[in-house]
Amino acid sequence: MQKKITIPRFIQTCFWLCMILLLWEITARTGLVSSYLLPPFSSVAVRAVDELFHSVFGMQVLNSLRLVVIGVLLSFLIAILFALLCTYSKIFESFVLSLCTICNPLPGMAIMPILMMWFGIGDGVILALICHSVLWPLVTSLLTGFRSIPVIYKEWAQNIRLTPMNNLTNVLVFSVMPSFLSGVRIGWGRAWRSLISAEMVFGMIGTQGGLGYYIYTNRAYGNVTNVFVGVVVIVIIGICIEQLFRLVEKKTIVKWGMSDEK
Repeated sequence: MQKKITIPRFIQTCFWLCMILLLWEITARTGLVSSYLLPPFSSVAVRAVDELFHSVFGMQVLNSLRLVVIGVLLSFLIAILFALLCTYSKIFESFVLSLCTICNPLPGMAIMPILMMWFGIGDGVILALICHSVLWPLVTSLLTGFRSIPVIYKEWAQNIRLTPMNNLTNVLVFSVMPSFLSGVRIGWGRAWRSLISAEMVFGMIGTQGGLGYYIYTNRAYGNVTNVFVGVVVIVIIGICIEQLFRLVEKKTIVKWGMSDEK
């Protein structure tokens, strides 16, 4: 039987990305679309390198990443604490589920004016927005993971009389890892979109702004090439983060036999 050749997902992504960029370049160079509305990718790439190393744009990118990382990590700690407390108290679980029902569908942009009145114009309001965007889907995913643990695992832990700490590290953590990673991926996407959207709608928030503010200001001045620079950098960061998620999945749930994805 002939062995089926599988192309790694990363190679497939790179191939289709190159095809999209090639189509973009051809469309702009042949004049099918005005070069003002759609600058050639080569021009955007040259401008991106210049902006990253010869302006404040590089610092704005790092500032956006810093806020997202801090906000997501803070949300992780709160979500894990909530989920663990829910496993030991049904009353607290009911309270947290009610909060998730109320807050999860609530767009971050809808409460942004309230957060700005509470936290002012600074990093605090962005961190609060990111926590709101990440916390509820992550808590929901964790609780779903805890509820979906097979009963036989719980009975096995009871039969061999595992301590609560050993039960947590040897049973619960491994069982909820797929749900946890799913919640992290959803939370990261919501946090990133909320940050960029907040800066684009409300302008600079904090000391020097971030990627969203960069796009916002260049759109106001009609600098379309720089707007595309901001968009391309967001796409590149998204692809890198997605590959990081795939690496973590490969080293955890795929390695443990909990997923057959390659």
